[in-house]
Amino acid sequence: MGIPSEGLSILYADDEEQAREMMAKLLRWKGLVVHTAADGGEAWNLFRIHKPDIIVTDIRMPVMDGVEVSRKVRELCPSTTIIVASAYLHEQHLADLDRIGIHSYIQKPIELEKLLSSIETGWEKMASIKN
Repeated sequence: MGIPSEGLSILYADDEEQAREMMAKLLRWKGLVVHTAADGGEAWNLFRIHKPDIIVTDIRMPVMDGVEVSRKVRELCPSTTIIVASAYLHEQHLADLDRIGIHSYIQKPIELEKLLSSIETGWEKMASIKN
């Protein structure tokens, strides 16, 4: 099926500015609509405004961590694909994220091909649910 060349929107939340902006630029280059957030509070606000198809979030961020952002996103919009990208993941985070129902976990530093693969499988899962 592949990633659609247009129309797919992503919220990318990471407090590391250089990594966030580089990944957003690469995803935009692939034709995706990308909104970026520097912390969990901004991610939550942008999610409520834009209702992206997919959210990619770091775990450790100021204001609100990625687990809480994921929990709120899941409550508001159960079909949203959630991808967690983090260098730090404790057993408690894994248990929380499993209960929330994230789509996938990617270890940082992120390899673009792994992220694109997770986005593609998340999109395919969403598309099969809608059809």
